[in-house]
Amino acid sequence: MTKESIIMYAKVLKNSFQTTDAVEIARKLQYDVGFVNTGTQYLKANTYKFESGLKVILINANYDEVSRNVLCAHELGHAVFNHANKSNFKDTNLVNEYTVNLFAVALLFDEADFNMPLSEMSNYTLQCILDANITPPG
Repeated sequence: MTKESIIMYAKVLKNSFQTTDAVEIARKLQYDVGFVNTGTQYLKANTYKFESGLKVILINANYDEVSRNVLCAHELGHAVFNHANKSNFKDTNLVNEYTVNLFAVALLFDEADFNMPLSEMSNYTLQCILDANITPPG
């Protein structure tokens, strides 16, 4: 996929469902979204794909609503782009991470709010935007 097609897909979802609520979008796309009450050292969020085709997004319930939305947007990217299961540690596939970070930023934010096009942002920049909107529990 090209950067432009990733951005366009996120915008289509946002416009089709008239929301930037990643949990709502995920559920409308027939993904199961669950919240678990566990320590953040064990799980922030993760996507699981089962052999049956079922995709489940789990999000740590201890994060605030904005943080859970950001975490879900990132995991929704893994689900819609059919990335293989990954552990709750950093995905070592940087292409996958760039793809889902670009998708999440395009889904959650308006490109006009930034001083450069999303397609020109590095993975580091995209990750910083997402991280700046996640507040650790506690």
